[in-house]
Amino acid sequence: MLSDAYIILKKELKRLFTDKRTVFFMVVLPLVMLPLLYTVMGKISKSRSADIRSYRGTIFMVENQKDSPIYQEFRSIIEEKINAKINEIPESQIGVAKHLIAEKEAELLITFPENMDFAYIAIQPFDVHIYFNGASDYSSYLFRRTQEAIGSLADSLISSRLETLNIPTEILTPVTYNQTITSEEINLAKKGSEIGKAFGTLLPFIIILYLFVSSMQVGIDTVSGEKERGTLAILLVNQVGRVSIIIGKLLAVVCASFASALSSVIGLMIAGRYFLKDLFRSSAEMSEFVLNATQIIQLVVLLIPVAVLLVSLVLICATYARNSKEAAGLVMPLYMLVLIVSIGTSSMGETIPSWMYYTPIVNTVVGIKSVFMKTSAWGNVLIAGISSIVFSGILIYFMIKMFKNEKILFRI
Repeated sequence: MLSDAYIILKKELKRLFTDKRTVFFMVVLPLVMLPLLYTVMGKISKSRSADIRSYRGTIFMVENQKDSPIYQEFRSIIEEKINAKINEIPESQIGVAKHLIAEKEAELLITFPENMDFAYIAIQPFDVHIYFNGASDYSSYLFRRTQEAIGSLADSLISSRLETLNIPTEILTPVTYNQTITSEEINLAKKGSEIGKAFGTLLPFIIILYLFVSSMQVGIDTVSGEKERGTLAILLVNQVGRVSIIIGKLLAVVCASFASALSSVIGLMIAGRYFLKDLFRSSAEMSEFVLNATQIIQLVVLLIPVAVLLVSLVLICATYARNSKEAAGLVMPLYMLVLIVSIGTSSMGETIPSWMYYTPIVNTVVGIKSVFMKTSAWGNVLIAGISSIVFSGILIYFMIKMFKNEKILFRI
């Protein structure tokens, strides 16, 4: 049985990896496109941020309190901290200013209460209104900067109030943090874990995605495609055990999907040195991230069983389908489900519900993420691997049953 399965495996691998188009789309394209894609994303993000910071927006300030010292001080803070053109307008123009902001022709409108100076003297808070457009990046950015300016104004007014009362301003700062220690001493994260966190957000679902997509591309053609070409019927006529055929084809599809997933991971690793800082605003260096032997073994324990599981799902559909088109239609809902589950799991926080460690595919994504973040535990890794093996075994058993039933295999 194993010798026949080995022959089938060699035949399938030779067919796959001698096809230049297949090799290009499965191996070369991810290796080239992913670094290009994420590098461009990082550069665009960096360029956009620089554009927003350098943009000279328009801020309307209602001049009803123009003679107020508080108004003048706030205006000086705005001019010092924010790159914007300040237009002082009367109260009658508030409606026009709001319309311009709504149409993204201006960024902010700031109004001041009539009793501002009296409230300050009476030691009562007063409320400054800041209108902005949340759909505009420029307006939202200036709104955040103006909030900071309000904080600076509050600090200045409190200091002035204390000086008037002959109270030292140091009374406002009873405690500080990290003033007498270096940044290197503060951050106690394990070496490489910060950049591992960034990879842990991206790589798990990309690995699962490419494993499944490659399984779809190759697995459908390996079974449904051979049905259409008539080669599967010829193979079954020969004295080759059907279990051998299944094992040979399954291993061939696993090898092909692994090649594609590995290519995508290498592509992301290459891109990582360029896009991580720009895309994630991270100060971590790519050189800090190194997986040790134990973590590499854990990845293998996680990935091989889940690859077999994903391939088994695809081959079940391909075995049942009459042709490649029908097989693709059957696989697509599974693809969407796997995509949603893997992306949703990758985006979760560090506290994971216990049931996820026992759920196939979900536990693999959680495990891969923990490996990259250097927090993986062998118990969880083994549970994920074993659960994938158990479900794969069940699917392979049903696949063998389907292969042995001509009515199901060829839908007679």
